[in-house]
Amino acid sequence: MTYNQFYEVDPIPGQESYFEGSSLLMLRNNARLKIIDVQWRPELDLDGEYQLQVLNFVENFNPITNEFDTEPNWEHPVLNFATKSRLVLVEKLEDLLRTLPVFEDPRMIERRGVIDELSESYRLRIVENGISTDYINDILENGSVQLQVYILNHKDLTREILLKFAENGLTKKVKNQAKQKLTSKGFRA
Repeated sequence: MTYNQFYEVDPIPGQESYFEGSSLLMLRNNARLKIIDVQWRPELDLDGEYQLQVLNFVENFNPITNEFDTEPNWEHPVLNFATKSRLVLVEKLEDLLRTLPVFEDPRMIERRGVIDELSESYRLRIVENGISTDYINDILENGSVQLQVYILNHKDLTREILLKFAENGLTKKVKNQAKQKLTSKGFRA
């Protein structure tokens, strides 16, 4: 729990002060990379409602503080939920705490919170432009195993690229995965 100003108080006259502030409750789950934020909107208005947002976040290691900074994705919440009932909100929170799936950080990371800058630059290029044989040789030579596995699972993968990975993948795992895909229906010669 990051922040808690969520009380067993219903919005009735005389209780307005319990329904102010930007957040009433903020829960963070580092294992699932999720944040749950609960607000009351409009603030101090007893005719308002509870607004719940579920956000994915990524972690960045801060070498100065030796801690992980979180970057929630406020622009694209996973879930928005609103209710006037505190009990309905509590039920929803309990359900979410049991069922929220893990968010997979899409970035190329060396270890928790530390980005592999070179491999991440290749991944971003692929996201923007798709897979190109122009830089596959560079990826085979300089890219991480994680990046090579990412490419092997990409929707634009071609037989030509698979052949290169089967021959020159960084690890036996990458080579075997490429060879196995070559035997599948979509990539057979």
